[in-house]
Amino acid sequence: MAKAAPADWEIESHILETLQGERGEVHTEELAARLGLSRHTVAKYLQVLHAKGAVRMRRVGNAKLWRAAESGLRVRPLALDDLSQILQIEERLRRMRRAALPTGVSSETELETFAQTVEYHLECSDPSLCLGAELDGELVGFIFGEIRLWEFGGGGKTGWIKILAVDPDYWRRGIGRKLGEELLSHFRRRGIHRVRTLVDSYSGELIAYFRSLGFQIMNMLPLELSMDTTDGGRASERSPQGEDHGESKPRRGGE
Repeated sequence: MAKAAPADWEIESHILETLQGERGEVHTEELAARLGLSRHTVAKYLQVLHAKGAVRMRRVGNAKLWRAAESGLRVRPLALDDLSQILQIEERLRRMRRAALPTGVSSETELETFAQTVEYHLECSDPSLCLGAELDGELVGFIFGEIRLWEFGGGGKTGWIKILAVDPDYWRRGIGRKLGEELLSHFRRRGIHRVRTLVDSYSGELIAYFRSLGFQIMNMLPLELSMDTTDGGRASERSPQGEDHGESKPRRGGE
């Protein structure tokens, strides 16, 4: 099976990460060689990153020298004073999701629940597990984690990443990765050896993001019961083979 080509955002992230690891400037050709990509491809994505303000360029004769922009980004513990900015970012993301998937419109109740969840963590959780990314004094992203003492199937402390978001205006700048790495560092300092999260199976970019941090797909199956069904959420009583107790199985095709 042929390996899928990397997405645009993956190439941008790799270029930006490589430049961020350099102390000086890098030629386009040198950067292309390090990434194993063609010069044309790297030059194209560098122009995109330059337009976003994520990289800086200097000409020396006919050559272009590149470096990551000094963003002034810092990751810090969040406080209750950040709640309004957190909700503004979340509402922007929800508007984008509604535009992309109009059939899956989220309700106001969901936003209220989100606000209550964030407020709870800001008031009660370990501050080092509630982190915000700040750029020039403005909150542009956040991540929330927690430590659970017991999980189904085994004991021991487990770290969980519950909430992660970056303002759409600041996507593709490595902010999400910086937040993730910082939270994982805090987990390690607390002796946490296992960190988990939940991602929708169709969220390709989010899955790729967590894979880039070292996450692997688990051999566990999430189960869910919808409690808003007409029968009160009670499933039909069936035997392990799927047969109704005292009744015959439904026939195929309405026979």
